[in-house]
Amino acid sequence: MPLIDNLLTLYNVDRQVRSLRSRVESAQIYLNVQNRQMESIGVEQTENDLQRKQRIANIANVETEIGSIDLRIEHLREELNKAVNDKQYSALLAEMNTIKEHRKAFEDAELIEMSAVEELNQSATNISERQEERQKVMKVATKELSVRKSEIAEQLAELETERATAATVIPDSVLDEFDSLADDYEGEAMSAIEIIDLKRREYSCTSCSLRLPLDSITSMLGNKEEIVKCVSCDRILYLEVESREAIAPTEQ
Repeated sequence: MPLIDNLLTLYNVDRQVRSLRSRVESAQIYLNVQNRQMESIGVEQTENDLQRKQRIANIANVETEIGSIDLRIEHLREELNKAVNDKQYSALLAEMNTIKEHRKAFEDAELIEMSAVEELNQSATNISERQEERQKVMKVATKELSVRKSEIAEQLAELETERATAATVIPDSVLDEFDSLADDYEGEAMSAIEIIDLKRREYSCTSCSLRLPLDSITSMLGNKEEIVKCVSCDRILYLEVESREAIAPTEQ
């Protein structure tokens, strides 16, 4: 069988293999996306928890400071009751007023921290809800991936065996070139030649629509063991049976 015909056999099987694999790959990609989103939610949850713990610790520190101030105020009240003159009384009263102002500042800071904790608690609830929804999506995506793998396993194994057999009759250098093109063009390593105007001998590549030089057609008709590639997209060109039969008389 001519090289170009062997390549077409490989091309047709290879596309079927890639088509089946793509069904699994698309499901795997979707699951991977869900995993990344779940990881992102996990990072957000961790950061939220850390901020919440820090705010709660800040509240505890403020309450400790307020407690110390209250003790000092209570002590100053006792000292005021024991004051022996106006000067001593005024000094104690001034200190008490200053400490009360400090206490007010700590109370304001505590309210800010408590408000922040409340917001973080609400964020934690929202994060948990999103995490729960994402887990449901991941469960469905995991099942879908498993189903697709199961559905195509037998058929894919048969096609991969068929592809391996088809590849054995292709020269290594040509096979490497074919595989490279198939990877670059998602399985579309070959392209049929389209007849634009038979009388004028005008032809084009069906993949990129570039006009092909007449030499390309002549080479294909004259040597079926020679690979002819599109000068634009670099795909391997071939003639369908009807096109070959139509062109052959014209080029002879």
